[in-house]
Amino acid sequence: MMKYLKMAAISIVTVIDTVKLLLRLSLLDGRGFHGAAKSWAESVLWITGVRLEKKGLENISPEASYIFAANHSSLLDIPVLQASVPNEFRIIYKKELEKIPVFGIGLKKSPYIGIVREDPRKSMASMDEAIESIRQGDSVVIFPEGTRSKDGNLQDFKRGAFLLASRSMKPIVPVAILGTRDLLPGGKLDLKSGRAKIVFGKPIYFEIKERNDEKVLMA
Repeated sequence: MMKYLKMAAISIVTVIDTVKLLLRLSLLDGRGFHGAAKSWAESVLWITGVRLEKKGLENISPEASYIFAANHSSLLDIPVLQASVPNEFRIIYKKELEKIPVFGIGLKKSPYIGIVREDPRKSMASMDEAIESIRQGDSVVIFPEGTRSKDGNLQDFKRGAFLLASRSMKPIVPVAILGTRDLLPGGKLDLKSGRAKIVFGKPIYFEIKERNDEKVLMA
């Protein structure tokens, strides 16, 4: 019974915050989006009963721009990142998520970057948008695995994250998210209370001169 109450509360908060966000975007031309998203994320974690531990924030500067590369095994990873990353950032997401009622509208209107993975040309256009955004000072959150891990183990990385890094020349910050899969496994709506942890590694600075350098960086 409790999990259904939690899901209902999260749905209500998401609808209310999305409407508020759409008003903010129309009135303030996108300013304050990060703060609004952070507020929504903190509400979701509070409702879920997630006690979040943050480590490694001393490794990053809130004024700098980075490519945050995080593992991904649960839908809770998104609010955990939004509640933890101090920098203004964009997330690269699957375009299909825009089909979700109400939430999808907010996502489409947001400064986040949607990717059509089935269309290489459109996908590359989205990557170019992300690269330009990073060059202008935004940070970007990416999931190098490309999708959620079904068993919690780290999957092989896709090239896209490292293409972003090599073309924008911004450092990569490795991010480990721990415990979220136990609280909300993929493919289930069985929300549990408990502890989660996010760890920010030290920024990785690099120079890529040829394609093989990307493979070294991925490793």
